[in-house]
Amino acid sequence: MLVSHVQLMATIPIDVVNRIVEAWARTLQTEAPDMYAKILERIPDEKRFVERLAQASHDGYAPSLNPAYTNKSGQPANEIEAAQASNLKRSYEKYLQKLQYMFETVDGVVAKRFKEMVDLMKEKFRNGVAERTLPFTGTKIEGRGCAPIAALWLVADVRVLDYLRAGDKVIAGGPYRVCLADAVAGFKTALNQRLIQAGAAIVKSNFDASVTTAQNDRINHLVQSLIDPGLGLTPFSTGGISHVDYITKDKQLFLEIQVDRI
Repeated sequence: MLVSHVQLMATIPIDVVNRIVEAWARTLQTEAPDMYAKILERIPDEKRFVERLAQASHDGYAPSLNPAYTNKSGQPANEIEAAQASNLKRSYEKYLQKLQYMFETVDGVVAKRFKEMVDLMKEKFRNGVAERTLPFTGTKIEGRGCAPIAALWLVADVRVLDYLRAGDKVIAGGPYRVCLADAVAGFKTALNQRLIQAGAAIVKSNFDASVTTAQNDRINHLVQSLIDPGLGLTPFSTGGISHVDYITKDKQLFLEIQVDRI
């Protein structure tokens, strides 16, 4: 018996993507002077640079050397480690010069080079967070994305009906809790994270069918591992009677939830 069936939009309109990208760039460019000041405050001199950056890098590098290791030039591990630490400490001047260069006032424009770099990074940001993450997480203005909505739907949170968007479609039933009542919080967190990761992987693969299937398998395995066995639900599986699958419909990506009771 089918008790719940909903399709949630897993895409984000181009105009929304453009707005988010421009807002991201505008915020970084506006805050450039404050960013520079904060960097200088956190790393005001060579000593602090060594403590915060160089020493941390050195500490992470040193343990990887076997004390008995000797390179092709006959240099033992302790000498390699010492040389690496020395090079890191000398890098402060280079670091400071690059930092000053990026935030320097040029042609009367504060942090001109930094602001230009932000403009150059817009497309990368668009192809990253704006297209691979936000369609699944949602935004403060557009509301929750398909991942948090799905997590709320499958714990029968009554608020979820208010979060549905114009592109979402309830086909049968309504929100339905599939996990144990005392496991709701953990279930929501785990499913939300898995759906975001899966969605990003699918978009990154350019909606490759094999990638979509593999990600759906992981989603359904997670849900099945957390269901309340006392509910008598048909096991969750990709394409099964009960499933949580990313699907492509009319060239759009959707997250489809279907819950069936035996």
